[in-house]
Amino acid sequence: MIASRLRSILLMLALLIGSSAPALAGSTAGAEQTASVALSLRTDIQVDGHLIRLGDLFDGAVSDPTRPVAEAPAPGQSVTLDAAWLAALARSIDLPWQPATRFDQVRVTRNGVAIEPGTVKVALLQALNARGVAGDVDIAFDGEGPHLTLPVNAEPTVAIESLTYDPQSGRFAAAVAAPAIGPAEATATISGRALTMVDVPVPNRRVSPGDTITEADIAWISMPADRIAVGVVTELADITGKTPRRPLRAQQPVRSGDLVEAVAVTKGSLVTVALEGSNMTLTVQGKALQNGAIGDTIRVVNTMSNRTLDAVVVSASRVTIGAPGAVE
Repeated sequence: MIASRLRSILLMLALLIGSSAPALAGSTAGAEQTASVALSLRTDIQVDGHLIRLGDLFDGAVSDPTRPVAEAPAPGQSVTLDAAWLAALARSIDLPWQPATRFDQVRVTRNGVAIEPGTVKVALLQALNARGVAGDVDIAFDGEGPHLTLPVNAEPTVAIESLTYDPQSGRFAAAVAAPAIGPAEATATISGRALTMVDVPVPNRRVSPGDTITEADIAWISMPADRIAVGVVTELADITGKTPRRPLRAQQPVRSGDLVEAVAVTKGSLVTVALEGSNMTLTVQGKALQNGAIGDTIRVVNTMSNRTLDAVVVSASRVTIGAPGAVE
C-alpha cells in the first residue's frame, strides 16, 4: 500500500516535471530571442580612431559600448567582419546575439585625411631647390605617385626624409613621411624625373593659311624641354606676323617650317613709296606689281612717272627705296 502510494507520487512528479520542462525551455529561448532582437547589427560603419568598439557594431542595449573588440584598419582603408567572426565575438563576451544568416557582416571603414600627389610634389620641389635645382621645374612621378592617408586628427603635411638626384638624367628617388612634424603616421618611397619646363607659344584658335598671326591669337603652354621637337617655335617674335602654310590646330606647338611671312602688300594695291633721307622724306604713290610680306623686296611702279623700281615693304600701305632719285 505504501509502495503503491509512493509510486503514484513519483509518477505525478514525473508528469509535472515533464510538462513544465518544455515551458521553461521555451521561456529561456524566448528570453534569448528577445535579447537577440534587442540588438541589431550595423552593416556599414565608419570609425575615426584605431580601435573598433562594441557599440560601433551593434544598435541596442549593449552593456559596454566602449569596449574595444578589434583593431581598426589603416586610415582610408576598410575591413569586413563576417558572420563567423561576429558569432565568435558574441560567444566570447556572453553577448545575447547570433547571426541570422551566414551572410551577416559589418564593413568597417576608418576615416582619414588624404594627402594628394600635388602636396608631395611641392615638398619635393622645395627639396630639389635646396639641392640647387633652379628654374621652371615640374615633377613626373613613376606611376600615379604617392597617395598617403593620415588619421583624422593629423596635420596633412609631408616631409622629404631622404633624396637622391641625378642632374644628368633628372631622375630622383625619395622617402616621404607624413605628417612633417612628429611621429610618422604614413610613409612612402617615390621615384620619377625632375623636368625642366619651357613655355611655348601656340595658337589659341584654328589658324588658316592667309591669316596673319598676332599676339592676340597666341596662348602659352608649358612643355618639358627634352620633349620639344626640333624646329618648334619657342619665341613669340618667331610666330607673330606669320601665316601658316597649312591650317594650325589650337593649343598645338608650331614648327617654324609651317610658317611663312604674311602678305602685307598685295599685287595691284596702291602704296606710298618713300625715299627717306637724313633731312627729308620724299613720297609718291606707287602700285605693287607683286605680293610682299614685311621685309620683302617687291617691284613697284611709280604711278606718276610709270617707272618701275624695287622697294622694301615696311607696312601694308608703305614701301621704301634706298637709291636717291629712284622715285622720279
